[in-house]
Amino acid sequence: MKKVLITLLVLCFGTLLAYQIELRDNQIWSPSELWNAIWCSVSVKDEAGGFVRDLKFEDFKITEKAYGKNNELLEEKIATFQDHPSYKFGGKGFWEKSINSDKLDIVFFIDGTGSMSKYVDSIMQQLHKFLDRLLETGTDFRIFISMYETEDTPEWTISSYPTRFFGPAMIDEIRAAVDEIGTGGEWWNLAWGYDVFLWSLNLDWREDARKIVVIITDVYTDSVYGPNWYFSSGCVTPMSAVDIAIRETGIQLYYCQPDEEQMAKTELSEDYSPMVNIKVKENNFDKLEQRNPLVKKLSWPFNQQEIELKNLPIIDSKYYFAWVSDWGKYNFVSKVQVKVSLAQTGESVDFTFYPLQYPDGTKAYTMIRNVKFTLKDESGLSMLGERNVWIYFYKVMGDLDRMSIIRAMHQISDKNGIVSLDSVIPGKYYYILYTHGNVEYRYEQLGYTANGWVEIIKDGIKPGEIIAYTLGKDTEIYRMLGLLEELENLDISTVKMKTFASDARKWLGEIKNDGVTLVEIEAIKRFNVGLGAIINCAGYADVIQNRTIDDFVQIVQKMTDMIRAARKVVEKLESARHIFLKVTNLFIDIITGNWSGVAANLTIEEVIDKFVNYVKDELVNDIVSTVEKKLLEVLNNPEKIISYFHSRVGNWVKQQLGPEQITQYVSDFVSGQLIYNNFTIDLEEQITKLLFDSQELIQKNSERYWNYYERSKLIRQDFYEMRKLLMGDLFDKSYKALKDQKSIDDWKSVLIVFRETIPLIVEFIELFEVRYPELSDVKKGLQTLYSVLDVIGTMTRTYEMALKMNHLEDLQNRVRQIVDSVYKNK
Repeated sequence: MKKVLITLLVLCFGTLLAYQIELRDNQIWSPSELWNAIWCSVSVKDEAGGFVRDLKFEDFKITEKAYGKNNELLEEKIATFQDHPSYKFGGKGFWEKSINSDKLDIVFFIDGTGSMSKYVDSIMQQLHKFLDRLLETGTDFRIFISMYETEDTPEWTISSYPTRFFGPAMIDEIRAAVDEIGTGGEWWNLAWGYDVFLWSLNLDWREDARKIVVIITDVYTDSVYGPNWYFSSGCVTPMSAVDIAIRETGIQLYYCQPDEEQMAKTELSEDYSPMVNIKVKENNFDKLEQRNPLVKKLSWPFNQQEIELKNLPIIDSKYYFAWVSDWGKYNFVSKVQVKVSLAQTGESVDFTFYPLQYPDGTKAYTMIRNVKFTLKDESGLSMLGERNVWIYFYKVMGDLDRMSIIRAMHQISDKNGIVSLDSVIPGKYYYILYTHGNVEYRYEQLGYTANGWVEIIKDGIKPGEIIAYTLGKDTEIYRMLGLLEELENLDISTVKMKTFASDARKWLGEIKNDGVTLVEIEAIKRFNVGLGAIINCAGYADVIQNRTIDDFVQIVQKMTDMIRAARKVVEKLESARHIFLKVTNLFIDIITGNWSGVAANLTIEEVIDKFVNYVKDELVNDIVSTVEKKLLEVLNNPEKIISYFHSRVGNWVKQQLGPEQITQYVSDFVSGQLIYNNFTIDLEEQITKLLFDSQELIQKNSERYWNYYERSKLIRQDFYEMRKLLMGDLFDKSYKALKDQKSIDDWKSVLIVFRETIPLIVEFIELFEVRYPELSDVKKGLQTLYSVLDVIGTMTRTYEMALKMNHLEDLQNRVRQIVDSVYKNK
């Protein structure tokens, strides 16, 4: 055993001896004379030239040697990693980044509503396993993980982090954020999956990376057709917008969602009804998957193994170190030599920095004063006014994984198109630009965003210009394109609506060509919210049109079924007529003394004839008349439908025409005379007005200074009032109007001839059915005729159709007000 251990030690030692260490980079990122924050990186390779991975901090040794004025050694010490934790890029001071050639940018959005609570632990475990796989394969990843619900901006669950990607050197922070995943308790709603996908376009995706968004939810995703319009913002995104965005950006969408029978029942019962808003289901992720090959379903519950990672050779490996080099106890240090060694074998690399002055006598890190940047918007116009933006400057270790804000340049703002930094230490800085120092994004909020590198040197700055890009412009552009596509694809869509969509796309293209300004993004947002609200109403109008056509056809068929049911009884009655005649002749004395029909001066033959003739000649008219009365009773504007009933329906029933013979006529009448004249024509007028108002907003204000704060308040006020007054109760009212109603059929109270004849015939049959049992079947047909007619449900279906038409009028009134509400404060 001892020999084996010695052999293993020799082998390990021999392997270590073969290692090579290489200095990759070093930087004094916060110079302050004899107190300096330092970072450096090294690579370790084996004798074959392959990168060595998974080394620990203990495998390295960092020593510092300080020298005096005459180059004498003042002190040698081990670099300290325990003190000043805030100066180590927010971490422990040691990180590894080993990557292969597979670049992957991936975003996880996890539904945070209450019903997801039972899945959170499993999702957290799966995410940790996914992080393990990322590190194991060496994937060159960047990741963003966030909960999402309704309205709130997605963000890391550790709120102090900005909304940006994290890479391998942030693995501890990523794991900590995963451990903070939780749900919103008793909060039940369809979550806004399509909205967060479009929001993800604001992230800093790498052009050459695989791009994936993973959305995990236990219910249908909400969309522009959904019920949640009572919220103050968002939720105007159609499936088409995401489809277009995926095709143009190449971002893949993976969705993890159970089948309907496993979905959260509370959300489905509160927010979804196939009778009311079937377009929610028709705009779910699975429907998007059918039309877009970049959309993929993951099995439920979430299994991270289904996300492909590539086992490829490691192409780069770095070990990063960050610490504070403090020589404040000396009056003067001419230079400091830093040596990074492999702890067991001694191979080392070193670099030198000069804390006070360079060898030629010049002062180290001389401040550059009065540094100024020109600030412009993306159209090339210089910013007017002041405090349009706040810019944060960072020092960065290596790539953008780990960043540390420069406190001296914290929250730098603008004035009259200039950003002034005053005194700055020369160097390379990464900046992130926000609106008013606020990283949170609300739908109604106008603002700017930007990020990039600047280099400040003695001779000037590169670049000298910072461009503030309009916040959320890609999100809004794709949202608008999707809404226009939805408008064209509505069941009630017309040629005029399709022409409008073409004109709106042309207008959007003109805006994009010159850069999107704040006034233009406001116009687009107002346009999107107005059009989204109109499309939401139109979605219910689609339901009304399709179901009214079906109702109309079914009412005709139900009337026909009533006639058929009555005529079957007549056939049975007439087939037994010879028995009635025989009975009358043989038992006249009994009849005279026992049948009330004789007392009414009617013979049995007359009663039967009255019943039979009524069914053959008058029942159709009475049924049609009764249906018309119900329409007159319920409908707000019954004239057109009543007129159509008078001219068509009675004849269709008499001819007993089938659905295939009348559906096209009904469809043309409902879509042309009812839906178009009572809704669509107003929709056409309003979307034309919406486009005009949006264009006018830009034309009248293109040269004006646009105060994002004041304008955001006005947008928020308009959107809130519109949603509250016109959209807040729309789903509830639609549900009441479009759901199945309780049965109201009661034909016994309506058909007088039946009441006058059926009891007499039944009474007569009961006198003789013992002797003539074949009359029992006739009696049963007569006794159950009312219930048979009621079960057919003609009157109930008529009532349901009338409620739908009344609701169409309600939709019409809402659509007429939407544009004025959206543009109340121009």
